Amino acid sequence: MPVQGRILFCGMICFAGLLLGSCQAQTSRTPDQPSSTIREDAVPFVRSLPMVAMAEPMVVDFELLPPGKNATATLFLGIRVGGNDGLKSLQSAQEVRRSGLEAELVLKRLDGQEAVNVPLVRVESHVGVPARIVAVGSDGRVPGGWLDGVDNLSLQSAGLESVDSHYSPLALAWAQDVQPGKYQLSIRLLNPPGQLMSIRSELLVAYRHKSK
Repeated sequence: MPVQGRILFCGMICFAGLLLGSCQAQTSRTPDQPSSTIREDAVPFVRSLPMVAMAEPMVVDFELLPPGKNATATLFLGIRVGGNDGLKSLQSAQEVRRSGLEAELVLKRLDGQEAVNVPLVRVESHVGVPARIVAVGSDGRVPGGWLDGVDNLSLQSAGLESVDSHYSPLALAWAQDVQPGKYQLSIRLLNPPGQLMSIRSELLVAYRHKSK
């Protein structure tokens, strides 16, 4: 074979080898996978909860995973109120709080075939008297709520909140020192005042924010 032919032949072999290596690299590369999968059945979660009287309770089954580094082991059970800006959402939440919104909440741990009631507490406060934590009765009745803080980082990670969104959380009850597992929440709003119907509200279940 002439010298020029041998050079051309070797060049073609080298090019083919490079092309094959590139193809193998591309076929072995996998698309980027998200670091975590968003689950609608795990805490934190939200559900539509208009401010209207409910003939039947809303029942939600969910899984509770361990709290993140910015969260406590106390579970927030309540609502979040949205607004066009932070001030408006806060004003709406204050309106709900002052209205004395009553609700019934029952939390159960689903352990195999047995459902076990989880004790709930609420914060009770009166003018001139220090706030105190009291147990929620066996009927689950709560007379109003209070402004509270939740682990916003977990909400953002779950795609339930962005840095541009404006929500004010209003707690109706807490479940303290809850353990990971499967749970069921039953909630019913009891005759909310008519002026609350226009407020944007959702059921919110999330861990409370850890104070620094």
